[in-house]
Amino acid sequence: MSASILVVEDDERTLKLLRDILEAIGYNVMTATNGIEAIEYANKIKPDLITMDIQLPGINGVEATRVIKSNPSTRHIPIIAITASAMNGQGQIALNAGCTFHIAKPFDIDYLIEKISAFLPRDKIIDPV
Repeated sequence: MSASILVVEDDERTLKLLRDILEAIGYNVMTATNGIEAIEYANKIKPDLITMDIQLPGINGVEATRVIKSNPSTRHIPIIAITASAMNGQGQIALNAGCTFHIAKPFDIDYLIEKISAFLPRDKIIDPV
């Protein structure tokens, strides 16, 4: 059984890119475009991993992460923050909020896939070869 990944991203092109790549590898991908949807999906679906954009409309990715990590039924879910502003300390802010790891935009697809694989349960990793 392949892993379920929630991709949280408000930029349509980046969302499509991530969804298409992860689905092509074989992962089950759900998407959300804001922090409220991310929290709702995390609670309802309990994905194996979340990629979280930090700059989101309404509740941003940092606040959404805090809510997800404060819930005992979702706090175990690894969250990889994807930050456009890594230079201004957003990566560290994301880690402080409970993200497992952070990657700066623009990101290298192979590196992102490597990090996703590193935080998924071993029995749900798909080799992208």
